[in-house]
Amino acid sequence: MKRIVCIILPIILIFLCCSCGLFGNQEYVCKVEDVASVQIVRLDKYVQGEYRYEYTMLSQIDDFDDFVVRLNAVKHSVNWGDPQQMDESYVVVRIEYLNGDFDLIHPDAQCFNKNGTNNYGYFFFDDEQFETLISDYMPE
Repeated sequence: MKRIVCIILPIILIFLCCSCGLFGNQEYVCKVEDVASVQIVRLDKYVQGEYRYEYTMLSQIDDFDDFVVRLNAVKHSVNWGDPQQMDESYVVVRIEYLNGDFDLIHPDAQCFNKNGTNNYGYFFFDDEQFETLISDYMPE
């Protein structure tokens, strides 16, 4: 009986952990040399068939080198449950990469579009630090 438990228990744990962020990236890092543009946007309507959000640009960040360094420094942790989904009206950071991929970053939810496929993030960013970063780059 102990042998069966020793075999089955690790298999069950592996299946349980695969549905969470345990085996994904353990931290968010944006490589500034790969960035084409950074914007702060408000998500509008989600376009179902195209798997994307329409959005309203609130701020175009010209000095994105500094912004990306500060974003990488924002404290964050891994969400061990299912990834949170984006909602319409979220104010997010939109990072577009030179290869056409992009990230949508919100303190509680992220969407990483790589090669035309959306993957959702498992991160919780510190709300206060994230809001401070965004407010420093919003027009007055």
